[in-house]
Amino acid sequence: MLFRSPDGEVVKVKVGFSWQAFFVGSATALVRRTWLIATIVLLVGGMYAWMGSDAFAASSRTAAILLALLGLYVLFMLFCGVYGNRWLVASLLRRGFRKVGEEKH
Repeated sequence: MLFRSPDGEVVKVKVGFSWQAFFVGSATALVRRTWLIATIVLLVGGMYAWMGSDAFAASSRTAAILLALLGLYVLFMLFCGVYGNRWLVASLLRRGFRKVGEEKH
């Protein structure tokens, strides 16, 4: 899909899964100016950092929690991949861009 800003800037958005959003995750939210998603991710990261390294002692329970968190992170990355391009389109429309067409291959 092609979008044009009031200033004439043209942005191309791919339809479907966003591999960039999948691999880069929350950084994509910053690059694509989807501030709400970026803010949520930064708040969660800040809370994790605030807990400090003393919050986790080596045990099988800690390993299970870390594996569960890794699984949640993978799900988050899949979520970003599925919705990344949709978030970009919504952000462009909020900023005054209008859809001008679709690029043919």
